[in-house]
Amino acid sequence: MKNILKKIIKGILPYGIVYLTQKNKQYKNKNYDEPRDGVSPINQPVPPPPNVIPENLFNNYTLNSKINVLYYYRDDRVFNNESVHNTAEKYNSVFLQLRNKTFQYYGNDILAILDALNNYPINGKDIIIWGLAGCNCEAVAVYKGARKVYVIDYNKPICDNVNIEVYNHEEFIKKEIKADFAISYSSFEHDGLGRYGDPLSPEGDLRAMKEAHKYIKENGLLFLGVLLGQDCIVWNAHRIYGKNRLPLLLKGWQLIDVFDINNIETPEYPFDLQPLGNHIQNVMVLKKIENDFPEDNYLLKDNYNLGERNKLYKRINKVIYDFKKSL
Repeated sequence: MKNILKKIIKGILPYGIVYLTQKNKQYKNKNYDEPRDGVSPINQPVPPPPNVIPENLFNNYTLNSKINVLYYYRDDRVFNNESVHNTAEKYNSVFLQLRNKTFQYYGNDILAILDALNNYPINGKDIIIWGLAGCNCEAVAVYKGARKVYVIDYNKPICDNVNIEVYNHEEFIKKEIKADFAISYSSFEHDGLGRYGDPLSPEGDLRAMKEAHKYIKENGLLFLGVLLGQDCIVWNAHRIYGKNRLPLLLKGWQLIDVFDINNIETPEYPFDLQPLGNHIQNVMVLKKIENDFPEDNYLLKDNYNLGERNKLYKRINKVIYDFKKSL
């Protein structure tokens, strides 16, 4: 058991996280970033995010206290002249690292992303990247042969590559682009928390998934990587998705595959094994559907074509099935 825990722990946030009980008693973390004054790159004033959940939004953020709360405050708004700038030299360096299998932006988790794209090729296809904080998924998409890569972020990065177009959300909506595939890795779990200058929204992550649904073509695929564990919101760093929040996030999608580097056999993994605040991250391959949830016979089926991946695929689908039955 010690080896299992050691393998999956990503490092429980070591900055004095404080539990928030279901009695709705709030505490301010003693160690948190100081809000910074400034203006976003698109020259719109963005106020600093609050360091505790606003009282009038608390029940919405926590699904009426079904979601546990920890506090680890971040102010990662991007100010003038601080935008991510991925130069042509950076891209060439990343492409070389990918060829040499030394690219480590996401640590070993990059193996799950590459494995997913090897099994579901994007060569010659259009792909959307939701959220970009460095030279990562958009570079991987170009390396894997994507025809056009659209990067969407609240804080527009600069990407010096002929295959990449960059938009903020408002600009992208006006374009009415539809793509064959999309990637959101370490992105949607932040939406609506204010950390990156985005507006506060208890359903920001759910709206992001609906937006992804709208701009992917019929039968298109979303490669999704979010934090999985016990249901938790770590204010305002990120959300961790468990049995209450994950089914809501996956409404309108059918899980068809999952890629995970941990290969942990215990049935408690990944939702019941780890302490509150700990998490794992994998890549879920989701197919766009028109219903809220797949049919029951699909959620309960054995997909032997997935081999060892079948076990985690079944656990996630069982969580969706149980949630669906509880409605």
